[in-house]
Amino acid sequence: MRTLIRLSSLFILSCIISPVLNAQENEREESDYVFVDPSGKKGFMFGLNIGGYLPNDESARFYDGTPKGEGFLNLEEYIGLPFISDQILQELGNSASSFRLAEYPTDMRYTNTVSFGGNLRYQFDWANAIVMDAFFIGLKTNDAFVLAYANDNGTVQDIFQNFDIRGREDRLQLSMGYQVSLSKPSQMAGHFEFGPLMTSVKIKENSFSVGSRTYNILRAQSVGSGNNQLINNNIPNITSFGAYTQLGINMEFDKFTVDLDWRTSMEKIALSPAIEAKYRLYHMPMLRLVYRVSVKGF
Repeated sequence: MRTLIRLSSLFILSCIISPVLNAQENEREESDYVFVDPSGKKGFMFGLNIGGYLPNDESARFYDGTPKGEGFLNLEEYIGLPFISDQILQELGNSASSFRLAEYPTDMRYTNTVSFGGNLRYQFDWANAIVMDAFFIGLKTNDAFVLAYANDNGTVQDIFQNFDIRGREDRLQLSMGYQVSLSKPSQMAGHFEFGPLMTSVKIKENSFSVGSRTYNILRAQSVGSGNNQLINNNIPNITSFGAYTQLGINMEFDKFTVDLDWRTSMEKIALSPAIEAKYRLYHMPMLRLVYRVSVKGF
């Protein structure tokens, strides 16, 4: 489904760009329009980025409550703690005298989100530039686990009930790339960009709810006599390195350049040693508004 959305977005983008480029070509033939002096696009430029961050289809396993190894209390262990179990029984009501975890979440996926950031570049000439970008990305994931408890109507069939489990993390992504123009100087041109990137991940939440109660299982550990207390240890920021490519068009105005781009990055985000990390693709259609510090103008 996400692949279809991405392909549809590219198709719509091409449908938008093609008529504009044709209209521009016609305008050149029919008028004496004066374009930006190519030598004016030189020096430092800075601006803002906004994009739609499209995570891949891999399961967000870190947040599903399954065993993660030493230092992590999994969901089944957590709800089995005596004082947590008593609270959950109260939320399930008088009909429940015991319960069990019937099923872990099976389809935790990151949801698409919006990214914001900044851009700094040095333009050597019209066709070549060093480009630096920063993006802030807040990711969320949500699914359900299943608790089963005895039915009080005398049948042997258990009651199965779904409850929400959530995860949330912040990502700061920094990249430094090389941008090259694919067209001769004009009011609208194509460009290509590539380079390395670094992603820092801060895990913010891993919680679940039963009735009116919400529990935090983010690296929870039981302590105290009879394991009647919980502590949640902090998880340090996780840093990974990858690379990106980017294809787009730039529209030139007096002191501004507007870039409309599609960025694809390859990253390996290792949130836990117990989960095998692999390089995965992430996509981001994005818009840049860049201000030229020095420009010769029209």
